[in-house]
Amino acid sequence: MSCSYGFRGSLPEHIQSVKVIPFRSRVTQYGLEQDITSRVIEMIVRDGRLSVAIENQDSEIEGIVASYSKTPYSYTSAEIVEEYKLEIRVEISFADLLHEIDIIAAESVNTWLVYDPDTETEIDARDRLLEESAEDIVRRCLSGW
Repeated sequence: MSCSYGFRGSLPEHIQSVKVIPFRSRVTQYGLEQDITSRVIEMIVRDGRLSVAIENQDSEIEGIVASYSKTPYSYTSAEIVEEYKLEIRVEISFADLLHEIDIIAAESVNTWLVYDPDTETEIDARDRLLEESAEDIVRRCLSGW
């Protein structure tokens, strides 16, 4: 007996739907887990390879916001912060429920960016970071194995 996979990108053909379990958080910044969950769902819909399901799904994605930080990145000659680095680390799992296997198990996805507080607010930079992180997570789950 053998098992064969056909791929759409890197997805096995039997995986047609996914449920995104609401992400959890280990950080104190309020709302990051809800924001990243929503963005991951949006990215999957935009990608179009899988339908998002609430029940009877073929696969599921879970995540934990493991860390989030804002640190000075560069300084002026007067030692005033010129740019900040925002960084997020999300631990993700992607399970094939039909074959009962983990495709990805507790893998870290790290995303960071640098922003200038004179031209962009931290909230706007955080939104960009979450968008990029969601893209990284979906790319890793749907194409990266």
